[in-house]
Amino acid sequence: MVEESVDVPRPSGRERLLLATEACLNAGVEVRVADICNSADVSAALIYKYFVDRDDLIAEAYARIFKGLVASDLLAITHFPTDLEELRIAIRDQADQIFSAERDVLHWARLEALAHARMNPGITSRIEASRHELVSGLADGVMKFDGVKMDRAEAETLAVIALGIILGATAMSPEKMDDDQRSKIADMWATMVYSTLKNAQS
Repeated sequence: MVEESVDVPRPSGRERLLLATEACLNAGVEVRVADICNSADVSAALIYKYFVDRDDLIAEAYARIFKGLVASDLLAITHFPTDLEELRIAIRDQADQIFSAERDVLHWARLEALAHARMNPGITSRIEASRHELVSGLADGVMKFDGVKMDRAEAETLAVIALGIILGATAMSPEKMDDDQRSKIADMWATMVYSTLKNAQS
């Protein structure tokens, strides 16, 4: 039996430009307009259709890197079960994904984005918008849990702590963490989040 091929839509020119720029930033190489356009298979003029200039493109790419996979983590968290035992298991499983070796590059890239934001006002505003979106998203998810008695400030405080640990754990840990180290970090993070939510139900 011959399988039918499925045509996957090609990403837009804007998306291809961002993907190519993110690849350069993640690799730690200089972002050259000619290289980006060649990789994205677009003309240089297209950059100025979607972005003010090269720095604007880089700022947007850094903001996307900063968000990384946290956005998908937030989506998972907002769909966690409300039963306490099921919630404990779900949080621990999510922690294993968050602190897995596959995420290390993203953690470093987020920190690099923060470092560049200190030197470039254009990047700063984009990173701050991403940070606010992530904190607000997690706070929204926390406040949707049945029985959790938290005001908005408390929910955002939990979000800042939880996301801050995700952002900084890899940078503060040994360069090469073994599975046992990752498991301990994941366990402590999960315990902190679960205990806070559990206490907020009482």
